[in-house]
Amino acid sequence: MVNTSGVANFTLVATQGTSATDDKNENQTATPGTSTTFTNKLTNTGNLADTYTLAITTNNDTRINTGNQDYVFTSPSSITYTIKNADGTNATVLAAGQAQTGTVASGGTISLLPGQYADLSYTLTTPTTQSGGQSGVGTLTATSSKITTNGTLVNENQAIVKLPVFKIQKTASVTNIDLNSVSTFDYTISVTNDSTAPYAADATNILVEDILPNGLQIDPASTVIITSPNTVSGSTSGSTATKLVVNGANLNVGQTMTIKFTVKVTDKAALAAAGSATNNATIYDNYGNTPVDPNNPSTADIKDSTSTSDPTGSKVPNDPTGTTGTGADNPATVTFSSRGLTLDGTSTQELPPTSAPTAPATYTHTITNTGNTPESGLKFTITDPNTGNNINVGTVTYDPTPASPNSGDEFTLTATNGSYTIPGSIAAGGKGSITYTVNTTGATIGTSETTTVTLTPAPVTGTTTPTVPAVSDTTNVQSMKLVKEQALDATCDGTADTAFASAAINANPGQCVIYKITATNTMTTKSLTNVVISDVASQWNTKATYVANSAKDSASGTVTQPGAAVTSSALTLLANGTGSLQFAVKINGAQ
Repeated sequence: MVNTSGVANFTLVATQGTSATDDKNENQTATPGTSTTFTNKLTNTGNLADTYTLAITTNNDTRINTGNQDYVFTSPSSITYTIKNADGTNATVLAAGQAQTGTVASGGTISLLPGQYADLSYTLTTPTTQSGGQSGVGTLTATSSKITTNGTLVNENQAIVKLPVFKIQKTASVTNIDLNSVSTFDYTISVTNDSTAPYAADATNILVEDILPNGLQIDPASTVIITSPNTVSGSTSGSTATKLVVNGANLNVGQTMTIKFTVKVTDKAALAAAGSATNNATIYDNYGNTPVDPNNPSTADIKDSTSTSDPTGSKVPNDPTGTTGTGADNPATVTFSSRGLTLDGTSTQELPPTSAPTAPATYTHTITNTGNTPESGLKFTITDPNTGNNINVGTVTYDPTPASPNSGDEFTLTATNGSYTIPGSIAAGGKGSITYTVNTTGATIGTSETTTVTLTPAPVTGTTTPTVPAVSDTTNVQSMKLVKEQALDATCDGTADTAFASAAINANPGQCVIYKITATNTMTTKSLTNVVISDVASQWNTKATYVANSAKDSASGTVTQPGAAVTSSALTLLANGTGSLQFAVKINGAQ
């Protein structure tokens, strides 16, 4: 007779892990807001029937290494079981009261006869707030009713959120646009489902959207070129002049698609004012195969953009910015230059034959930077076409703050090889002024000279050097013209008998002659002051005698009665104005 004793023993293994006979189901796929199903196998390896208490937890068992617990599963479900014989057939002979299939809640029990096993499955839900690469960890425990010491076995279950990992690289064919010469350029969007992320998943029905910066539009004469490794590469339906849409494309892990399109400049002023524009591309995707609504893409489950990463809202990792790193995103930044300069107009002034050094003509020209970039290295010339006519350029100065003249920040410039260099720079929208003087030193009345100011901007690589029309100034030499006339006053009554004329007249002894000297200011823009008209008495006092109190001038001023000369008061002659001195003499010889 052989006596046998009952032995209780059992195993609990995870059937989805790297090894189907160990204690962990690691790296199972999870999607935010949905459940992940785990399977385990409970086997009665003893020779006694046994009852096992099953429990699902959302805890991380530190003795089993599966991965980080970035989040906690929600809504643990009941456990579904199927009892089978050792050979895999469905068990028909069961422990008392035990069904062959069914469900038990966490904390419930199932009973197995020796050699039988139960296939277990249950689901755990990943919260909607999780993003790609994050993992949740929970446990399944089975406790034997027959084993009182160390009678509990633990399996750990790990799910990792697996989503497409988009690496979006946006580039422009030209990074510095000269608005004065370039009207179109290309953007390229490169989208990679980044296989360097172990949690990457295939993407289906993605939507790519690119909203252009203000001042740019998609060139209607161009074609959007989509290069994709899949037959489903997307449609541009839904695109507008300012928004590119590529909808419905598929992109498996490790694959890259590119989208190339041409844009044209439609608003130079807006782009010049902005100075630069950063263009972003955004990818939208839904979990599973559900297409994105192109009219309301913000409702998509997944959003990734070359703009600031938003892991919580987009369900993607906190992508690095740039060209390297898993899921790295890079926008396209383009600068816009629009150089422009103006030099204000011409002017004309008049000078007497000699103006130096105290009363020159002064010419001022204002430079305005109408572009959007500072202008430095500016040079200018002042052309003096005739240096031998005694009409010459004098002092040249530059004022960086023409709105505040004589503020003390002016520079006196000296020409080098005939060219003046403007110090510093003129900011975009800023101004500076060139001032120069013209002097006369014995110039001939009636002559003139035109000086020309030519501004030369510095060349800058990648930009069009603006052309600035030259400006000219004309200096006319003018002064006074004197005319001496006479008229006969036969009765010496103070009233001329004839018209005043420069021609000689015949006067008899005892008759009077009235002299009139007229000074005319030939300048058209300047008045002359302190003009004194004088007639030397020696010209007539040997043959005639001054008529007392006959001297008068056009200003009714106090005249100097003749001693050595007859002299007017100080007269002011307006531009093109006249002044005169008049007096009478009586011819000697009559009684």
